[in-house]
Amino acid sequence: MDNRTHVRDLIFKSVLAVILGVAFVFTAATPSESAVKRVIITQAVESLAFVSNYVARANGYFAEEGLAAEVISTRGGGPDIKANLAGQADFSIAAGTYQINAVKAGGALIAVMSCLNRSIVNSAIRTDVAKKLGITAKTPYKEKIKKMKGLTVGATRPGALTYNQGEYWIRQAGYTPNKEVKLIGAGAGPVLVAALQRNKIQIAIQTIPVPETAIFKGIGIPFVTNSAGDDPEMDQFMMEVLLVRPEYAKKNPETVRKVVRALLKANNWIAKHSAEDIRKKIQLYFAKTDKNLLRVSIEAVKTAVSLDGKITQRAVDITQNLLIAAGKLKKAFPRSTLVTDEYLPGKM
Repeated sequence: MDNRTHVRDLIFKSVLAVILGVAFVFTAATPSESAVKRVIITQAVESLAFVSNYVARANGYFAEEGLAAEVISTRGGGPDIKANLAGQADFSIAAGTYQINAVKAGGALIAVMSCLNRSIVNSAIRTDVAKKLGITAKTPYKEKIKKMKGLTVGATRPGALTYNQGEYWIRQAGYTPNKEVKLIGAGAGPVLVAALQRNKIQIAIQTIPVPETAIFKGIGIPFVTNSAGDDPEMDQFMMEVLLVRPEYAKKNPETVRKVVRALLKANNWIAKHSAEDIRKKIQLYFAKTDKNLLRVSIEAVKTAVSLDGKITQRAVDITQNLLIAAGKLKKAFPRSTLVTDEYLPGKM
């Protein structure tokens, strides 16, 4: 049994109910099982960063393209990329920072489209700490980050985009991570919110809707909100891009184009529909998230969806600048090393 078959077996055994539900959608929408092309797509966590993926599945866009998509959430950034590089997955939807780190280490991954083209990595600061430091949601960005001195900042884990973001803010403020400002891996989702509530950390960094959850519960207030443009230098970003191994793309160009089309259909549907319509479509993926919180969070994410899939030079530059400023990259790669437009609609 090869690695890919083993991965599929684990998926079917561990999340059988979900897979059966997805399979029902796919078989109902496709003429025959023999016409279905199975693809494995990895993503780091269950987050609105992957709204394109959720809508594509809920609306049957993969099925319309003759695809049966098996989506694996790896509970953190890093393993999702490793599975792709090892050939245990066909695609990954991930932040460009993960791709760049993989390429820096000698891996081969190419970004074929943008799902989200601006950062939705936000943060919340404990309400009592904010009051003590004189921070409000309207405090200017540079003034806010200067006031981090002496605090403990929590990201998901070392090496994750959230951790890189923390390093970036700390260095932008003129400090050194784990010197003037402590930066730790504090977990994801409810675990990160709990760490903030228990004062193990004073600032929590993650993608929407995790900081928003802490704010919704009254634990914190907004600190730096990238999705609202708090940092003017982050107006574009490789927030979520579709990654594939070059050799897989070369052997399966039409499959790559089909996945791209499905995700672009999802993004254009998102742009045309209300946050409430979108919430109804994807609430099943966020069963424990309050409906009102999810709706507000979706509204914030909508502004980041890419309608044409194009990854601009500016997005590539800003993404690499974050890693350089965080001390994780010495020299930027040319766009051609990281991105191709070959599989976008209209390209052959």
